[in-house]
Amino acid sequence: MNCLTCFLGGSSPTGFRSHFGNMIADTDFHTYIIKGGPGTGKSSLMKRLADAFPDDRKEIYHCSSDPDSLDAVVFTDRKVIFVDGTPPHVFEPEYPGAVQQIIDLGAYWDIGRLKNSKNEIISANSAYLQHHARCRRCITALSAVIGDTCQIGISALNKEKLDGFIYRTAKKLLPKRTDNAAGKIEFRQLSALTPQGYLTNIPYDYTIYLLNDNLYAGAELFLRKFSDIAVSKGFRVSISVCTLYGNESFEHMLIPEIKTAFITADPINDITIAAKQPVNFKRFYDKSVISGKKMRLKFNASAAKDLRDEAVISLKNAKTDHDSLERLYIPAVDFDGVNRLCYDLISRIKSLG
Repeated sequence: MNCLTCFLGGSSPTGFRSHFGNMIADTDFHTYIIKGGPGTGKSSLMKRLADAFPDDRKEIYHCSSDPDSLDAVVFTDRKVIFVDGTPPHVFEPEYPGAVQQIIDLGAYWDIGRLKNSKNEIISANSAYLQHHARCRRCITALSAVIGDTCQIGISALNKEKLDGFIYRTAKKLLPKRTDNAAGKIEFRQLSALTPQGYLTNIPYDYTIYLLNDNLYAGAELFLRKFSDIAVSKGFRVSISVCTLYGNESFEHMLIPEIKTAFITADPINDITIAAKQPVNFKRFYDKSVISGKKMRLKFNASAAKDLRDEAVISLKNAKTDHDSLERLYIPAVDFDGVNRLCYDLISRIKSLG
């Protein structure tokens, strides 16, 4: 598989959250930061660039506000990144020209035409922002409910039993290395809240271990400790966090060198997939503690799903307003000019090997 599919980031109680800035800061890559309003062709440009190199190793980053659109493409071997640098994920060059440079699709606008649509643009953008603000309020409440359930899980967790399982699993799955490789943790957003629900990109050419945990705490601790062990043994580990928490929580983990994925299934993501080894985390919790919190946990589970669904509705409404903005911008864009730019960028990429 030459392509990893993920999200650039996701909605959180404080707005959009992403670790992609770490990639832009990597001076081994040259990053093109694309600027321009809705409907100016940022996503289409990146799709065409990705399609022009079908055999290249790539990472494709979808937009959580519109999963059919792209937010970034990373050409892994050629060390080139293209990323949407407009709100809510604003990126600016740290080393302009030398490491990062801006592509301004606003240069292809008919400004006069956009001025004629000023009132409609302002109205649609205002409604768009209001829906995202409501989404954040829902996620803030959701984060509190999940946090309460997680605290119950922590209080009931048999950490000694879980630690034994972690170390046995690591011994079984992580081969000894002889190359003295330096392990590291990097972040790839596999899951995000979207207008289509809470979606997860699962690499199906990996061996999947499904971590079933209704209380969140055990699976999160498993991923943190297992990732530390893997890194200490020289493996590169990709962590996907759940942005819906106030404090980021480890949700999934990929170990590319052994094609192994640990995917958490919980009440928020509702993941049901075939796995090599489903792990039921009930066995790591004290049943008596859980039993004493039964009604509270039942309330939390129901409230969390309702709040998640309300946040999704807000994102759907925001997308409707964003689509209205795109319809106002598209007629004002010189797409012939954008096409010429695309051909020039393809030539630049080809020159890199």
